[in-house]
Amino acid sequence: MKNLLAYYDPNFTTKLEDAPVPEHGADEVLIKVVAAGSNPKDWKHPMPNYFNNKLNQGDDVGGIVEAVGSKVKNFHKGDRVAGFHEMDTPRGAYAEYTVCPENTVFHIPESMSFEEASTMPLAIFTAAVGLYRNLNLPMPFGRSDDHSPQEKTPLIVNAASSAVGAFAVKLAKLNPIISPVIGIAGGSAAYAKEVGCDIVVDYRTDNVADQLKQALGGKKCRHIFDASNSITSVNYLIPVLERDGIYTSTTGLKVNGQDEALQKAGVWHEQIWVGSVHESKLAGGKMFGAVMSQVFEWAIEEGRLNGHPYETVEGGLDGVYAALVKLRDRKGGNAKFVTRIADTKGL
Repeated sequence: MKNLLAYYDPNFTTKLEDAPVPEHGADEVLIKVVAAGSNPKDWKHPMPNYFNNKLNQGDDVGGIVEAVGSKVKNFHKGDRVAGFHEMDTPRGAYAEYTVCPENTVFHIPESMSFEEASTMPLAIFTAAVGLYRNLNLPMPFGRSDDHSPQEKTPLIVNAASSAVGAFAVKLAKLNPIISPVIGIAGGSAAYAKEVGCDIVVDYRTDNVADQLKQALGGKKCRHIFDASNSITSVNYLIPVLERDGIYTSTTGLKVNGQDEALQKAGVWHEQIWVGSVHESKLAGGKMFGAVMSQVFEWAIEEGRLNGHPYETVEGGLDGVYAALVKLRDRKGGNAKFVTRIADTKGL
């Protein structure tokens, strides 16, 4: 089969090679890749100051189950699925076949294309870990009637129109206890509203904190999901965050004083580690991934959850390099890049 490697030698490059169809383990699913989604980590993680590896970096797949391991119970050959491949390991999604752990694979209906499905896995698991494992917000199946033990809980999502931010909004809206959902966006504010934000604040203005206070009705917020964190976003979010509030972000905080600013404000803060759904370093991670896969399945089938806007990569696997460079240079907007494997020359 065709398999695409990504690495630095010394500059970022990709190489298409011939490789055997990967083997799968007892609790793994072998998937014939129809579409593979791209993520910023695909160009970041091979960097010498990150993981310095030479691997197939694709982690998002929409495709058809080819085979399952002996312990796999919920999937069968021919099933239409989306899957989250284990990051920074071989057998990635930029190939004709990939392997995913069963707990991060979910069925998709005929109404959802493989391309749309491939926009979801890494970003939506990131959103789920941030909302439920870090911020401890009510799960989609938590009680939301008059007898619920919780009151309405406001949530602020920074970068609400990015893939991770938009999925955070979509998941939050599955439980009406989380309300209002206040998004922060710029030129794509209309999309942030479309995915479910009750109120959208423009980050390009010089009074973001004041607008957030107004959106909160003069109160403060205990839960902030920052999908594009910087010292700028931290500075306009801290004034509206409760002293005992919780802040989570998609990237590291030990840059430009973010960590220090949050510590000074006295709030709990932590970066989201989406890889926790594939390991046991954070207790319950694998089980959480399995539970959320079932939630995604149900919500998609019910028409309450969909994928992210995407742009199709030209040339199949031959075009992945150009797509990742666009991601690196921030020229892709908020759309996801999706590669159709069948568009690769010679296949």
